[in-house]
Amino acid sequence: MTKNSDTSAKKNALEWTIFSLSLLLVLGVIASLIWQALSTGDQPARLVVTMGKPLVTREQVRIPLKVANLGDEAANTVEVEVGGELDGEKITSTLGLEYVPHRAERAGWVSFPGNKLPSGLSARVVGYEQP
Repeated sequence: MTKNSDTSAKKNALEWTIFSLSLLLVLGVIASLIWQALSTGDQPARLVVTMGKPLVTREQVRIPLKVANLGDEAANTVEVEVGGELDGEKITSTLGLEYVPHRAERAGWVSFPGNKLPSGLSARVVGYEQP
């Protein structure tokens, strides 16, 4: 009986390989979580808006926007305003984004009526909420 219990306690090469890989995976996840916790700062969200090339159709002018969050914290309910001038009148259009995570980017479109591109277009973040 002693012989049987000794052989069943020994692990074969496959078991040791799987154990080693599992241990490495768990240690890697723990190290990654520790690294993220130590390297992430506490800077508020820093939102940067970039406008793409406008798309002019018969009914409207559409402008693609990208909002990048370069800060360390996320931003909720981000509101972006794009303004310009058309026929001597100031016009604006807004884009609302539900959530922009830290170090991430979100995209959307704004539109203006008509087929004329407004002059002096500029985009800015009007506001956001901290999660």
